[in-house]
Amino acid sequence: MDIQFIDELAANGQTPLHNALPGAKVATSALLLAAAIAAPSPSAAGFVAAGVLLLAYATRQPLEHTVRIALYPVVFAALFTIGFVLSDPMYALTVVTKAFSAGLIAATLITTTSFIDVFAIITRVFPSVVADALFMGYRAFFILIGELQGLITAVRLRGGVSGTLLQQLSAYGKMFGVLIIHSADMTERMYQVMQVRGYSQRIPSTRRHQPFVARDLALLAYSALILLGVFLYR
Repeated sequence: MDIQFIDELAANGQTPLHNALPGAKVATSALLLAAAIAAPSPSAAGFVAAGVLLLAYATRQPLEHTVRIALYPVVFAALFTIGFVLSDPMYALTVVTKAFSAGLIAATLITTTSFIDVFAIITRVFPSVVADALFMGYRAFFILIGELQGLITAVRLRGGVSGTLLQQLSAYGKMFGVLIIHSADMTERMYQVMQVRGYSQRIPSTRRHQPFVARDLALLAYSALILLGVFLYR
């Protein structure tokens, strides 16, 4: 998924969710993410994912794009739980479903809200080191995904992913290791470039402060009901 395309969706979309205040959307995403984390089973995590999909559908969001973005964390969650598939399959399914739910929440937020507005709120709530890490990670994630796809293609063309399942997992593990080392180096360079350009650990919002209206309160109430439903399920 191209980060320029995501920025285009966030900046030029004309849907009810685009018109909601960034603070309301960030708070709504936080409540939904808390519900996804608290979900104790695949059905509860699926309930959260269904709630996010319903919200996206009701506000006319492009579901094909948000679902595609949400599949990225599912890949990493599947790699994490591969050792639990036989010993505890329900746990593995719960983790993967939670990852999908969290990915949907994040995808809906970043495709309806300018990243500048999102991080303008984050820098006011979290310490600067946390805000910087999240900002660097957001910009680097999509770049690294593209590099990972190119790396996998290059290795496959050269016959590097072959043999037994254990040998294939070893090859993929080495590719992820190379990517992690490269990501640390790239993030440091990005931060140095931003400092040269005047970044002072505070991102100004593109919108003036406005009070919440009925649309924003409805988003908060909806996400709070989903979180309450997860706790009642527990």
